[in-house]
Amino acid sequence: MRRAALTAALTAVAALTAATACTEDVTAPGHCPDFCPSGSINGVDTVLQTVVQRDSAFRGFVRPHEASSLLAATLPGVIDSRAIFRTIPIGDSLVVESSTATMGEIVGVDSLRLALTITRRDTSAHNLTLVYYRLPLGIDSTTTFGGLAGSWTDSLRSLNVDSVYALAGHVDRGDSVFVDTTTHYVTVIAKLDSAMAPFVPGDSGKVAFGVRVVADSRASVALGSVESGLGPRITWYAEVDSVGKDTVPRPASTSDQFDSFVFNLVSPAVDTTLDSTLAVGGMPVARSIMRFALPRAIRDSVQISRATLVLVTARPPEGVPADSFTLAAHGVLADFGAKSPLSPDASRVATTRVHIGIARGDTVRIEMTDILRSWQIDTLAPTTLALRQVPEGTEFPEIRFEPSTNTGLAPALHVTYVRRFPFGKP
Repeated sequence: MRRAALTAALTAVAALTAATACTEDVTAPGHCPDFCPSGSINGVDTVLQTVVQRDSAFRGFVRPHEASSLLAATLPGVIDSRAIFRTIPIGDSLVVESSTATMGEIVGVDSLRLALTITRRDTSAHNLTLVYYRLPLGIDSTTTFGGLAGSWTDSLRSLNVDSVYALAGHVDRGDSVFVDTTTHYVTVIAKLDSAMAPFVPGDSGKVAFGVRVVADSRASVALGSVESGLGPRITWYAEVDSVGKDTVPRPASTSDQFDSFVFNLVSPAVDTTLDSTLAVGGMPVARSIMRFALPRAIRDSVQISRATLVLVTARPPEGVPADSFTLAAHGVLADFGAKSPLSPDASRVATTRVHIGIARGDTVRIEMTDILRSWQIDTLAPTTLALRQVPEGTEFPEIRFEPSTNTGLAPALHVTYVRRFPFGKP
């Protein structure tokens, strides 16, 4: 009897529990407004016309003798630029017997081979030709185009790069042209005889040369410099007194000790003086510093979807298509004006390609969403950008943009964003 009564009681409790228990159907949808936040997601698209409040341009970041390229261009009515360099001396004697390290005095030269590396060229230019000049040994970073006027009057020789490369084996009586299929660099080796490049014992074989480039049209190249590790190289074929016997030609290689380039600006549009515009590139290299005053709501209270810096050209770059360059908006670690150190953070660098041929009044746009987002994360970071060429000192053209003081054409920031969404039950 007791067992039957206990069983009946437990059955009743179970039935009551089943009737009052809370169950959940995980396949059923949620019921608003119990589970849906209030409001809606609204995107905002706006152009901030006065966001850049202070800007300025500075020149001198890379000078010709510091550049990684030696810029040579002959663009009639625009510019005449020529590479110059001076070699390391080879001394007054060479080894004539390697096993005994016997030295022989250099008594003359048979010839030399001068190797130059073309790192950039306009492939549409035809009959590309290098013209060689002998220069005084005193060339240095202060040497100017006009200061070498006397040296430009008489060339040593010229070498048609296209003609030599078209020959079987790309060789023509001591001259040769080779193209690296990976880098597309062109190595040009020119032979100069003893009349063109005599060995002067007092100078220990130190020589200085200038190189001009010409073509049917649009002659513009960049030659490797000592800073890039691709500077001019010379191999002397010196005549050495071999232990009092007949002279024997011995090769002796050397590199350049100093290199640079000098130029004569013809067009006022490439004048290197700075005005109120924002200059970028050119030579000596210019940068422009831009300081942003972002509204607090955008910096602190929105999710940025896209941000584009819009610049209006005040003066277009001049040159050939091969002179097109990369323009970078680079965040800085601290705002010290011209001496502002650039941030190493890749998220604070935005780039675009500037093409030769754009006109005055055209716009250049740089997508800088990551930069604005980084400013939101690091509220102590300066909201300052350096407009610069990448890499600097490898292209001659410069571009200039309208400054913030030019109402209506000032730099603007096109921003698309959404406001913070109020998640949670109302």
